[in-house]
Amino acid sequence: MSTSANALGNLKSAQGARAVSDSDPTVPLNCHQACEQLAATFGTALHYPEGDNITFWDARQQDVRPACRVEPSSAANVSSIMRTLVQNSCRFAVKCGGHSRHEDDSNSVGGVTVDLGRMNHVTVNENRTAAAIGGGADSQQVYAALGPYNLGFVGGRVGSVGIGGFTLGGGTSALSPRWGWALDNVYEYEVVLANSSIVTVSQHSHPSLYWALRGGANNFGIVTTFTVRVFPQGPLFSGQWTFSANNTDAVLEEAQRLFTEIDDPDMEFEYFDSYSQASNSFSTVARAKYAQAILHPSVYDGVNQIASVATTTSIDSLANLSASAPFNGVDRHLFTTITYYPSLEVSKRAVQIFREEIQSVRNVTGLVPFLIVYPIPKAAMVAMKERGGNALGIDEDSPLIISLLSLIWSDAADDSTMNDFSDRVISRIQAAAVANDADHPYVYVNYAKFDQDPFAGYGEENRQQLIEIQNEVDPEGIFTSKGLWRGFFKLQ
Repeated sequence: MSTSANALGNLKSAQGARAVSDSDPTVPLNCHQACEQLAATFGTALHYPEGDNITFWDARQQDVRPACRVEPSSAANVSSIMRTLVQNSCRFAVKCGGHSRHEDDSNSVGGVTVDLGRMNHVTVNENRTAAAIGGGADSQQVYAALGPYNLGFVGGRVGSVGIGGFTLGGGTSALSPRWGWALDNVYEYEVVLANSSIVTVSQHSHPSLYWALRGGANNFGIVTTFTVRVFPQGPLFSGQWTFSANNTDAVLEEAQRLFTEIDDPDMEFEYFDSYSQASNSFSTVARAKYAQAILHPSVYDGVNQIASVATTTSIDSLANLSASAPFNGVDRHLFTTITYYPSLEVSKRAVQIFREEIQSVRNVTGLVPFLIVYPIPKAAMVAMKERGGNALGIDEDSPLIISLLSLIWSDAADDSTMNDFSDRVISRIQAAAVANDADHPYVYVNYAKFDQDPFAGYGEENRQQLIEIQNEVDPEGIFTSKGLWRGFFKLQ
């Protein structure tokens, strides 16, 4: 097809879409205009909600009605989109994997949703030590691309997690005991700034912004490519054990030993307490990886000695082990998190609190709650100091424990009830941590609830430095809470 025919087709698409888009009173005129301009440029890569079939992970984002959704294929495309959005003062959100839980995080309320999903390239360098990964790739896509090379990277436990938000907020991984977190395995960022410029950011080029991107979340620009460390990694062990509630203490005691006494960089271990609404009962599940093709790693002998209800073990690839069900856009999700120093007393008390409080919500429609616990290993602490350090402010001689309260339900009428439930559980666990002199200020931004303040846990000096860097690269405040992308957690 000729260029003129393409242009005519794009113009007709824009004109037809305008009639539909202009009928929506929830979309401001400036965003109507932005969508028209983008439609003229992007044609079939521009979608209006009436004919869009995209599915988001969380129902609240699924219910959001943007002015339009645009799918760029390059950093130059993103730069062009940014210029159009700023010129029209149109609000926007950026979607990578789409695992956020609130409106405007990755689907814009009445604005433009910039969907990076087409930017999912994975290019391995000649000596197989680094890979350039598109900002819209998800973890499973990267694992699958690296698999033929027998390489791995620090990616998500769940394959559908996009590497964009995952990496910018931290990125805990089954491979973190050896390699650290995702944010400390990035050599270089390609970023589109608020002024539409495309910059390459590394320890040696824009070092202040490089530091800030290691934990500063979505406050500085849109990352279109991450160049990350890759390393030899073949198939590995995966195990899961389900225990009845009367063996929970034994599981927690073994977890405490593994977290604090075992220094094996191939070992990754976590546990979660869960509730079955159907049977009104609790169970504790332990999950493990071992980064070697060993079916019975001896490090888990203690776990195997605890009587389990069910046990599953396998040797498989990272791509297969991270496979996850497609998004349904129906479930509602809420995360809340707390960090504490390793304390068996706090861990046991946390499970007790979780089980006590569940009784107040056990009739909520579609309830699926988890209390998930795993460590920030020592190797991650070491990696956080490499290449100029990161913004998280974590500097400890021992592991820390992350506890994630993950809640799923299906009826919007229960939103307030579940919000209150999460507040009660976390505040009581926090009190237990304080009482046992085990509390820690860090709040993992990727697990934080909308009213938590993760940047306060970075320390005031780091927070102020992040704000100063943001002011330098985004003087108009496009990426602030009063700017054009207001979703997720904002520095100011």
